[in-house]
Amino acid sequence: MRKSLFFIGSFMPNHVNHTNLEEVTSFDYVFIGLGAGNGLMLLSLLKRGLLNNKKVAIIEASAQTKNDKTYCFWSEADATIVNDLSPIISHHYQSIQVNQTPLQNIANHPYYYIRSIDFYNHTLEKVTAAQFAIIRDAVTTITPEHAQYVVETTQQTLRAAFIFDSRPPNINALQAQHIHLHQSFYGVHIRCAQPCFNPHAFNMMNFQVEQNGYTQFIYVLPFSSTEALVELTRFGKDKIEQHYANPVLNQFILEHYGLYTVLENESGCIPMTNYRHSQNPMQGILNTGASANLIKPSTGYGFKRMHIFAETVAEQLHHKSNIPFNQLGAKTKPRFSFYDTLLLIILFYWPHFGKPIFSTLFKRNRIQTIFAFLDEQTKLKQEVPIFASLPLMPFLKAVFVYIKNKQALQYVFATLACLLYAITHYFEPQWANLLIYAFLTLGFLWVGIPHGALDHMLVKQPKSSLLPFILKYLAIMGIYFLCWHYFSFVSLIIFVLFSSFHFGESELEEMQGRSSYLEASVLGFCILMALIGSHADESIQVVSAIKALPFSLQTSHNTLKGVLQTTAIISFLYLILKGIRTQNQAYAGIIFLLLLGIKMPLMLAFGLYFICQHSINAWRHLQTGLQLKSRDLYWKGLPYTLGAVGFLAFCFVVDISRYISVSGLMGLVFVFLACISLPHFILMHLFYKAGK
Repeated sequence: MRKSLFFIGSFMPNHVNHTNLEEVTSFDYVFIGLGAGNGLMLLSLLKRGLLNNKKVAIIEASAQTKNDKTYCFWSEADATIVNDLSPIISHHYQSIQVNQTPLQNIANHPYYYIRSIDFYNHTLEKVTAAQFAIIRDAVTTITPEHAQYVVETTQQTLRAAFIFDSRPPNINALQAQHIHLHQSFYGVHIRCAQPCFNPHAFNMMNFQVEQNGYTQFIYVLPFSSTEALVELTRFGKDKIEQHYANPVLNQFILEHYGLYTVLENESGCIPMTNYRHSQNPMQGILNTGASANLIKPSTGYGFKRMHIFAETVAEQLHHKSNIPFNQLGAKTKPRFSFYDTLLLIILFYWPHFGKPIFSTLFKRNRIQTIFAFLDEQTKLKQEVPIFASLPLMPFLKAVFVYIKNKQALQYVFATLACLLYAITHYFEPQWANLLIYAFLTLGFLWVGIPHGALDHMLVKQPKSSLLPFILKYLAIMGIYFLCWHYFSFVSLIIFVLFSSFHFGESELEEMQGRSSYLEASVLGFCILMALIGSHADESIQVVSAIKALPFSLQTSHNTLKGVLQTTAIISFLYLILKGIRTQNQAYAGIIFLLLLGIKMPLMLAFGLYFICQHSINAWRHLQTGLQLKSRDLYWKGLPYTLGAVGFLAFCFVVDISRYISVSGLMGLVFVFLACISLPHFILMHLFYKAGK
C-alpha cells in the first residue's frame, strides 16, 4: 500500500548559520526539523497569520538539495490540502489499478503526487519571506527553565516559549504487544524507448513479483506516456536492499515496458508499528510527524494525516483553545488502531497472507469506500462488509495473537468457563458441578500448583542443602495443617492475613509499581473479601464445615452474612476507585474476574481469580525473574507438583470423614491451599523483594 513519506532533518550540522543569533537568542516558536510534519505546520500557522510579529527559528541540520522521496495522498479536488499545496502538486491521477484488476475511476477522489524537493523549497520560500531564523545545527538537549525552554545545540544556546519537535521517535521501549515492521522501498524513475504508460492512471499494488517470505509489490506512478516511477516495496521484518531490488525491477520493467533508461532513483524506509508514542512530557513542546503517531501503522501513509493535524493545531491556537500545548491535535479512533494492529500481526507472523488480503480488499470493495476506510472516515456498518470480504482465518489468528499479546487470554478462558457452566447448569444441573471440578483440576495442574512448585528455585542455595530446605518446607505445612485441626479460627485469621498480603503484592508486581506492606495488604484483602462477601452463604458454610467459626458467629448467620456483603461492596468500590485514580488496566482485569464470578458458585469464582489472575501473573513473574521458558519451569517443578498432589491425597485420607459434603470438599481444598501457600508466600515475598 503506497506510503506518504515524511522527512526529518538528519541533524548532522554543516556549520552554516543563516542568521546572526548574537542579538536574538529568545524565540516565541522554535521548529526542530523542516520535513513534512513541521513544514505543514508552518504553512498552516502562516496561512492564519499566527506567526505574524513572532520570533521564529527553524533548526535544521542541512539543506535539502535533491528529490529523494515523494509525498502522495488521495483527496477530493476541492479539499483544503489540495488548495493549500496546488502550486507544488506535480501530477494527479484519475484512475487506479491494483494488481490485475481493471482500472477504476477515482476522478471524484484523485491521487496526488508531490516531490519532496518541491515541498521543501516551497516551505523554505515561505520561511525566508517571513524572515525566520534558519539554524544549521543539531539539537542536543532541551530543558525547561521557568516559562521557557532552553534548547542546546552543538554550537549555541537559545530559548523558546513553544517548540514543535519533529525529531525521529525513539522506539526502544517496544514490548511484547508491540509489532514493528519496515515498509522499505527502492524505486527508479525511468524513461522508456516506446510509449507504454497511461499518464492519468497509476498502479498501486502489483503483486507480480516473488514474495520471498515477505509482502512485496510493484508501485508505478506514470509522469508521461514514456516516463514513470517504478518502485519495489516490501512489508517485512527486514529492509529491502538495492542489490536485491535492482534485478527484480529490471526484470519487471523489461517484461512489461521494454527497454528503458534510469533517470534517478529513490529509496527509504517507513516504520510500521502499533507502538503509540506518548505526548511530550514538557507542556510547551508539541511532537509532530512520526512522533505524533501520524504515520498510519498498516499502510505507511502520513502526509495527509500530518496536514489534518497541522490544520487542527492551527485552528486550536487561532481560537485560543484551553488544551495544553503538548496535547494539541487530532486523536485516533481506537477501533482503527485495533484494525491496524491486526494487519500488522498478520504481516509479521504470516507475511504470505499479505498478497491475498490486499488483492481481495481492492477486488471486492469500491475504491471510494477503501479510501474512506484508510482515512478512518467510515462507519462501523461500512467496515463490517469490508472485513467480511477478506479471508477469515488470518484475522482470527491475528485476534488470538492480539489477545495473547495483551495478556488477556486468561480473561477469555474465564469467560468461556462461565458460559459453559451457565449453559450446562441450564440443561443438566447435575453435570455443572462436575464441570467446575474439571475446570479447577485442570487449572490447578496447569498453573495453580506448578507456580508454587518452583519455590526451591527462589532461594540461592547449594544442591546439598536442598533436602533441609524441603524438610523445613514440609514442617511448616505440617504444623499449619495441625493448627487447622486444633486452632481452626486462629488458622483462618492467619490465612486471611498472609493471603491478603500475597495476593496484593503479586498484583502490585504485575502493575510494576512500588508498594508498601500496607498497600499490598489492603489490595489483597479487598480482592479476598470481594470473593468471600459476594458468596457470603457459601463462604459461611465452608468455614463452618472445617469448624473455623466460633459458636457465637455460627448462631449469628444473618449478621455475619450482612457484614461480609457490606465488606464486599466496600472492597469493590475501593478497587474501582483505585483503578480510576491510577488508570492502570490491571485493576480492570481484577474487577472483571470478580464480577464474572458473582453469579457463579464460590469454587468457580475463586478458581477464576486464583487460576486466571493470580497464578498466571505469578507464572509470568517467575519466567522473567528466573529467565526460563515455561517448559523448563514445568520440568523443574514437576517433582514438587506431584508432591503437592500427594499432600492433597494425604489430607483426604486423614480427614475423609469431614469432607462428605460439598461444603466439606470445598473446605478440604481450602485447607490444602492454605497449607501449601504459607511457605510459598514467604518465598515469593523474598523473590519480589530481591527483584526490586
